[in-house]
Amino acid sequence: MTASAPEDFLAFRDRRDRGLAEPHGILSQVGLHWIDPADGAREIEGVPGTWRREGDVLEAEWEGEALELLADAPEALVEHHGEHTRVTVGAAADVRLARFGEDVQIDVIRRGDRIGLRLLDPSAPRRTAFEGVPTFDHDPDAVLTGTFVPRPAEVTVGSVLPWLTSEIPSPGVARLTVGGQDVELVVTGRSTLVFTDETSGAESADWRQVEARIDGDRIEVDLNRALNFPSSFSTSATCPRPPEGNHLPVPVRAGERRVDPTDR
Repeated sequence: MTASAPEDFLAFRDRRDRGLAEPHGILSQVGLHWIDPADGAREIEGVPGTWRREGDVLEAEWEGEALELLADAPEALVEHHGEHTRVTVGAAADVRLARFGEDVQIDVIRRGDRIGLRLLDPSAPRRTAFEGVPTFDHDPDAVLTGTFVPRPAEVTVGSVLPWLTSEIPSPGVARLTVGGQDVELVVTGRSTLVFTDETSGAESADWRQVEARIDGDRIEVDLNRALNFPSSFSTSATCPRPPEGNHLPVPVRAGERRVDPTDR
């Protein structure tokens, strides 16, 4: 990233790096354990308590102060019997459930028909050694303008996990001209473009995302603000892939560069 980049872009990059380095942010992910109903009550190495899935509900039990509960009703229902604690988690969304040790936190996540425990440790080497995401030099020519076409739909996308697909909302499509070629990309969420390009998997991550600016039928995309997904950093991530066909047929040497995902 060049020092001559616009001030608002430098501020954007500073916010991005500080956000990644938060104690329980993306860089602190150190484990993901799926709880199989067939296993019954099970222990997880390095994690206090026993864990069991019954249908769509996760149950955790522990003695004394092995875990400090962070969630409460309605996300988690708690029963205390002397020194014994039982917690039932039935919430459909992800829940930050508890912490233990040196502030290691446990998130309960749901992906497809599976329930898992994600561990977040502020002392993860990935986080403690972090000095910022490598980026390409800022390129003023990497700002694209085109046409936004409203076309509300639900779009099926894959993910970094081979078994996981999901339905995500799309407000429409972006029509852009890139390298002399006309392309049409599906917009997801409110204004996000998830895409690949000719650097993907080599100089840049396997896929990236960028927030577009939509104003009526006009759309602007600043590829200097293209970001890596959590799966670019951590093997414990579950990130969605781009919608089918969301490819820019040119090398996009703008935005964040490739980093190697790690376990910790």
